[in-house]
Parts: sequence; C-alpha cells; structure tokens
Amino acid sequence: MGMNTNIYRMKNGTLLGVLLCLVALWPSRVCAENSATNPAQMLQKLDESLTKKAQYEQQKLQRIAQLKAQLPRTFDRKRYVLLRQLYKEYASYQYDSAYTYAQQMNQMALQLCSQDFHIEAQCAQVFCLLSAGLFHEGVATLQPIDIAHATAPYRKLYFTTAARLYYDLADYTHAAPYVGEYIAKGSVFTDSLLHYLPRNSDEWLYASGLQAMKWRHFTTSNRYFKQLLSRNHVDAHTRAIITSCMGWTKLFQHEKAAAICLLAQAAIYDNVSATRETTALCTLARLLYEQGDIQRATEYVRQSLQNANFYGARQRVIEVSGILPIIEQDRYRMVESQRNALASTAIIAVLFVIALLVFTYFIRRQMRKTKQAQAVIAQRKAELERINAQLREANTIKDEYIGQSFYANAEYINKVEKLYRTIDAKIATRQFADLRASLKEHQLMDERKSMFEDFDKTFLNLFPHFITRYNQLFDDAPTHEKTNTLTTEMRIFALIRLGINDSERIAKFLHYSIHTINTYKTRVKNKSKVDNDQFEAKIMEI
Repeated sequence: MGMNTNIYRMKNGTLLGVLLCLVALWPSRVCAENSATNPAQMLQKLDESLTKKAQYEQQKLQRIAQLKAQLPRTFDRKRYVLLRQLYKEYASYQYDSAYTYAQQMNQMALQLCSQDFHIEAQCAQVFCLLSAGLFHEGVATLQPIDIAHATAPYRKLYFTTAARLYYDLADYTHAAPYVGEYIAKGSVFTDSLLHYLPRNSDEWLYASGLQAMKWRHFTTSNRYFKQLLSRNHVDAHTRAIITSCMGWTKLFQHEKAAAICLLAQAAIYDNVSATRETTALCTLARLLYEQGDIQRATEYVRQSLQNANFYGARQRVIEVSGILPIIEQDRYRMVESQRNALASTAIIAVLFVIALLVFTYFIRRQMRKTKQAQAVIAQRKAELERINAQLREANTIKDEYIGQSFYANAEYINKVEKLYRTIDAKIATRQFADLRASLKEHQLMDERKSMFEDFDKTFLNLFPHFITRYNQLFDDAPTHEKTNTLTTEMRIFALIRLGINDSERIAKFLHYSIHTINTYKTRVKNKSKVDNDQFEAKIMEI
C-alpha cells in the first residue's frame, strides 16, 4: 500500500468475506486500539502475523481453487461472474493470473454484447497494468474506453480507474510540473466519481480522503479515513489501504512513531488478506533502517522483495532491490563494528595472558569471518544481477509479444469482419449456395497454421539459437531442416521457455489434449541425453 493506493482497489480488490473478517480482523483492530501509539508493540504484532503468512495464503488458494472448480460448468453471465471473482482474488495477489482473467472477462463481455461488462473488463486490465508498473500500457488501454452509454455503476468504475491512473503517475513521476498536473487530472475524475456516490458512504469517505491527501490536506484526509475505519463492516484489504495512506500522511508531517504504527497495521492487514502488491512493508523497512533496527529492516525488505517478485510488479522489484544492498551494507558495517570491539577486548586480554598466541587467534578468526561476510555480499550481488537479468528478459518478451498479439488480433478481426460482410451481402441477395461455399472457404486450420507461424517467427526472433541448442540435448537429434519453424515438440518447450509451465494452458494454445501434451513431453525427455528432471532446466538456459 502507499501513496499509490486507489479508489478502484477498495471497490474491486479481494473481499475476504465474513469469516475471515471475524477471525482475522478482530485481533488487528485490537492492535489498532491498544498499540496504535506504541511502535514496539505494533512491530511485535507484525512479526507474529508474518509467521502465519503461509496460513493466510492457503485460505486464499482454497477460495481460488473452489472458484476454478466451478468455471468449466458455467456459461454466459454466470461464467462472467466467476471470471470476475477470480480476477478479484488475483488482483492484488499475482499480476499474470489477474491480467489473464481480466482478458477472459473482456472476451466474455464481447460475446455477451454487454457494454457495461466490456468497460469493467477494460478497467480491470488497466488496474493490472498499473499495479505491475506498466503505466504507458495502462494509459493506452484506458483512453479508448467509451462510457457514453454506460450505466451509473460502470461510470463510477471508470472514474475510479482513471483517478487511480493519474494519481499513480503522480507518485511515480516525482518531478514538477507533471506531479501537480497528474494530481489535478486525478482530482477531476475523483470529482466526477463523487457526483455518483452518496455522501458519507464508504466509497465517498475514501475518495474524499484520498483526494485531500493528494493535495496534502492531511487533517481533512485523516478525518475522513478515521470515520471510515470506525465502521465494523470494512474488510481487511480496505483497512490496509486506509492505514497505509494515514501512515504516509504521518511521514509527511514528520511523525515517524505514528507512521511506524500505522504502516505496521497496514502490513498486518496486507498479510491477513494475502496481498502481494503492497508498499507498506517496504516503507516500514526503510523507516526502521533509518532508526538503526537493521535486523527487522533486513527481514521486512526481503519479504517485500519476495512479494514483489511473486506478484510481478516490476517497479516494486526495482525499488526494493535498490534498498536491500544498502541495508545489507550497513548490516555488514554493524557486524564489522562488533568485530572491531571484540578485537579490542581481545587485545586487552592478550596483555594479561599469552599476548602473541591470543592475538594471532583473533586475527585469524576475524579474517575468516570477513571472508564469509564478503562471500555473502558477493552472493547477494549475484542474486540481484540474476533478478535484473530476468527482468530485462521479461521486458523483452513482453514487448515483443504484446506487439505481435495486437497485430495478430487486428488481422484476425479484419478477416472476421470481411467474412461477416460477405455473409451479410449473400444473405441479402439470397445467394445461399454461394454463402455455403464461402463458409467452406474459411478454413480454421489455415488460421491456426498462420497463428503457429507467427508464434514461431516471434519466438525465434527472441531466441534465434533455440533450435540448435534444443537439438544439442539429444544424442540423435530429430530431423528438422527448417530453421524458421518449430515442430510440435519444440513449440511445447518454447512455451515452457517463455514461462508457461501449465500443461492445460499449453494444450489450449496448441489445440491438443492435456494427455497429448504430457505424452509429448515425456517422450522428448526420454529421448534426450539429459536426466528427465533436469531437461526443463536446460531449456530455460537456452
């Protein structure tokens, strides 16, 4: 959570339900009442909450599994509702899955010919893009949205999304005069939103508080936020957003003790709601580092990095990766300081016992520990370099495939549009025989073949040596003379190289059954000169 928290997330974020609110939210509210002014107690509560991280995540995964189990049995509007629920579960948990379900929502909305659902799906995509730090793509997705014929609830959704976009851009830019311009644009959309909201409703209080906070009217914003927090029905995810906002206001007012308490509360709520797209914990780590609590700062920033990597938020990974080496360096200096004090004590002891032997012992021990510390720092640096390399590769793959996807979709839509015009003309002129002939001419297999050719071309542009390196994994390489196309087996492992490991998703893409995909994978692994367990790891090294 943080300055980039938003109205849209409060309305469309994951709702935990009555049970989770009763079980997990009550202790957290007790913390807020009894420990809100005691940073030490709040930090202790946070440490205890983080030990239950796996438990809260398991609850979320169970809800997701239950929703996925219903999906194959539903169609039309019921299916759209389930897709919406799955998107909400993933929205602040994992970017890739959230964006996938947002896209499926959009496809379903088009099938249902629902303008409102189409707007909702597009706003969902914008939310995912902004959460992942893809601001340019978020703007490009939001701009074409037409709300001229939308109903009131979906106009509200559009305004919340637009406000979130410009507020996030202001937080990300940090440069005049753009910050003020973005805040002003966000406030325009917030004003439009407030027009649709009942005064003193939950959404009205949050939107008003957020707008006041962005203009740095902190007394006003905190009054709205406290009023909203006093309502028992507010869920944990929303409480995380509000307390995080209040924590930021305290930072701007230089009230660091209050900021630590509020950010710790926000981090607890984030943990309870299994939220991975969050900044409260990272900001808290920075504050604790400034106060000299290096041990807690190190642990919190490590968890923040894990959350950012899991969610897929690029800007969060970069932000946290920039903090971690600094904290680790100071931790090393603290250890060095402790070691120096120990060495001084040892020298004094040497004067009373056997000076030369004791002195030599301590020096050797210090050298070993120093080398170990240097090795740890070198390992951490290597890990960061590996993460940055993965980010660069992911960016390259994303840019290439998004561009290709937009082109392929446009080309397919043009073909479908042309076919529709032809069919309409023949129906109008009652040329039914020609109509049937036209339908026979439209061969789906040709379209699928074209899609595979486009995939092969794009993939080999990214990985030009894939075929050669793939064949090197076999003693008797399969015969494949073409250098610009992939075999079915190669396509399976090309998708794995792109990070798509789910056999179901691979099967849908290649138009095979899951059993066929698994059979192909097993057969290829058995033929290779590499152990079956190591084969996919070798593919990822190409």
